Amino acid sequence: MFVPDLRAAERYYQTVFDMELIGREAELADGLWYTLPFDKGWGEAEAAGIELGMLALRKDEFVLALFRGDAPPGQIYVIGLAMPTEEMARVRARLPEEAQVSEDAPDRLEFRGPYQIMWQISVPGDVFRTAGDFANRWLKL
Repeated sequence: MFVPDLRAAERYYQTVFDMELIGREAELADGLWYTLPFDKGWGEAEAAGIELGMLALRKDEFVLALFRGDAPPGQIYVIGLAMPTEEMARVRARLPEEAQVSEDAPDRLEFRGPYQIMWQISVPGDVFRTAGDFANRWLKL
C-alpha cells in the first residue's frame, strides 16, 4: 500500500495489529532497493541522508508492505482478515479514538484507518457476506 507518511504508518500498523518489523528499505540511484541494517532506525537513516521508501511488517503469516507516496488509482480499498475473537478484541482495544468504526460485534470488526483502507475482520470460518447483507441494508427496487 502507498502511504504519505511511512514512519507514521509503521507506528499505526504496529500498534493496531501488533505487527513486527521485517525491514525498511531505500531505493538508490542504481534503481535497486537496499535494506537498512536491523540495528539502525529512522534517526540514523535520516542523519545519513537516506530517505526510506518502503517497509514491511508481519503478523503471523500476514505481511503488509508499505511504500512512501500517494495512493495511485486502484489502491486497495478493503482488506478482509480472519482472526480468533481474542485477537480481534486486542485489535479493538488498540484502535485509536479517531478510528472510524462502522461495525463492532464480538465476531466482527470493521473500521476505516487513517490511510482510507476499510479493514473487515471476522472470526475464522465465517462465510463472506456483503456489507449490506450482514447489516440488513438492502437496495429498494
